[in-house]
Amino acid sequence: MEINSNTKISELIKANKASIEAIARIAKPLERLKNPILRKVMASRVTIAEAAKMGGTTEEKIAEALENIGFIFEKSADNISAQNPKPAWLLQAGSDDIIRFDVRPIIENGTDPLKEILHQFKETPDGKILCIINSFVPTPLIHLLEKEKAAGSYVETISNNEFHTYFLKKQKHAQTQTADDDVMMDDAQSFEKICSRFPREKIKEIDVRHLEMPLPMQTILGKLEILPGGEALYVHHKRVPVYLLEELADKNFRIHVHNISEGNVKMLIFKN
Repeated sequence: MEINSNTKISELIKANKASIEAIARIAKPLERLKNPILRKVMASRVTIAEAAKMGGTTEEKIAEALENIGFIFEKSADNISAQNPKPAWLLQAGSDDIIRFDVRPIIENGTDPLKEILHQFKETPDGKILCIINSFVPTPLIHLLEKEKAAGSYVETISNNEFHTYFLKKQKHAQTQTADDDVMMDDAQSFEKICSRFPREKIKEIDVRHLEMPLPMQTILGKLEILPGGEALYVHHKRVPVYLLEELADKNFRIHVHNISEGNVKMLIFKN
């Protein structure tokens, strides 16, 4: 099978399941492909080029690993070295239109920056741009924000260890009909308030903190599949599950997250 930098990971797996192990061996961040639930979320969305950036590696290394199991990698200037041109909304933006947020110190401290990123994006004025500075391309975040809140995104490669991801926030007239965000990061008071909307008998409670991946995500999705309308799922989790949020982004669920502390996250999920 002939492939290039724009080939989706799902296409590789469909052609040869050995590609999972071949890619996972290249870099630690790519080991998540061995997780069937995360693979389901990632594979159909991520290209070889995006996987290389996520893993902090090169397309050439991925190509070599795939060629060793029978793939033919087509190299060309169009699909390897060229970076997509900046969109007009970014070219026309002034310095006052861009809010920059460097999440590298947060990650280096062992904390998931998703809560802070969502807060920063919520505070970004409509029509303005939030720039996330990271040491890798945050592909799941791109898909999550593009589905729900961002009118567009663009990744600028500064170096092998620095990437600037720009998100243009939708203008009010371009937003979807639901005025509220589908994912809300709540404090204790607002989280308690939303929980109080449901009678106790209408709240199903599960604790996935003791489960190893991929069971937390698998368990939550399983419960949501059979969740009746008018009821809510209350989840005790160890962390804010960004891949779960991405998976639910287009499934008509409202998600409230209360990140109390490291290892102690509460979520309330119900149908819109």
